[in-house]
Parts: sequence; structure tokens; C-alpha cells
Amino acid sequence: MHYSFKHILAQLLSYTLHPGLLPTVGALYILFIHPDVFAFESIIKILFIVFTGTYLIPLLVIYILTVLGIIESVHLIRKQDRIYPYMVAAFSAILTSRILMNIGAPREIVYSTLASAFVLVVSSVLIPFFKSSAHMAGVAGFTGLYLALFERYSAGNLYTMFLLVGLCGATAWARILLKRHSLRELLSGAVLGFVGIYVLLSR
Repeated sequence: MHYSFKHILAQLLSYTLHPGLLPTVGALYILFIHPDVFAFESIIKILFIVFTGTYLIPLLVIYILTVLGIIESVHLIRKQDRIYPYMVAAFSAILTSRILMNIGAPREIVYSTLASAFVLVVSSVLIPFFKSSAHMAGVAGFTGLYLALFERYSAGNLYTMFLLVGLCGATAWARILLKRHSLRELLSGAVLGFVGIYVLLSR
């Protein structure tokens, strides 16, 4: 089957900006700009915990549910296929935030993980009506994280902020081109992701 350049680009953006990977990217950024200095072993430990709790465990659950025939596809195209994975992912994110708190991880990382759980819970509630875009929630959430840390630590610059806004637009374009979401679903994901993490980190 021949795919157009636009389709390939949209797929590339979707995989690169996967919502399961962005919490780990966010944690790495927090550790990079945080005023406290962390030992290399602590950095690896924190990133491993975030990566496992917000990506590996949910991914494994999705794969198992697909093999068992409970959900149709690992891509969670049908909105009803998102219920169990979202519930498990939310529980895993909450547990991850607890573990991070116990080992003394920066509170920004703990709050970011809790924000992920919040987005998943609200998205689960909305499933009977529409499937809120997880990709938009992820990219907009990282944008909210960047803005909150910019205000708190004066880290970053306006040009990067514009770049992140551009990535939000590119993600929306990709998901529409791939016919995965409607405009309403994209907007709801963006609002959930941005507001959820920005409000928590602005405390």
C-alpha cells in the first residue's frame, strides 16, 4: 500500500510525540533545569520509575488486553477500547507518584505524574460521549509544564514556547489527517493536558 508524504509525516509525529513517552521527557526536563543537583544514580532511578509507571505498564496492559480480545487494537481507535487501559494507566500513574514522593523526587515530577492520572480519569469519564485526544493532552501538557517552570525558575525562552505551541498545532493536524480525532476531541485533550499540569505546578 502506497502512503503519501503527509500520511507518513503524520504517523511519524504521532509516534514521536506519543503521550506515554512525554511524562518521561517532562521528568528529564525537570531534572535538567531544577536548581537542586541530583546524583546520576538518582536521575536514572527517577526516570526509570516514571518510564515504567507511565509507559511500560500501560503498554503491557494494552498488549495483554489485545491478545485476550478484550480490545480490538493496540491503537485504541474505538473509544470503548480506552476504558480499561485508561483506568489501569491512571492507577499506575497515581502509584508512580507515590513511589516518587517516597524516594524524594522533585515535587514537580510528582505533580506531573498526578496530572497524568487526572487527565486519564477525566478522559475516562468523557469516553461515553467522545474519545478525548491523548496525544493532544500529552503535547499540551508538556507545554503547560514548560510554561510553569519558565515562571517558577525562569528556565527556557519565548522561542521554545512558540515551538511547543507549533508542535501542538502539528499534532492536531496529524491526528485529523489520520482520522483519529475530531476537532472537539483534540480541543478537549489540549485543555485537559495544559490546565491539569499547569495548575498543579503553579501552586
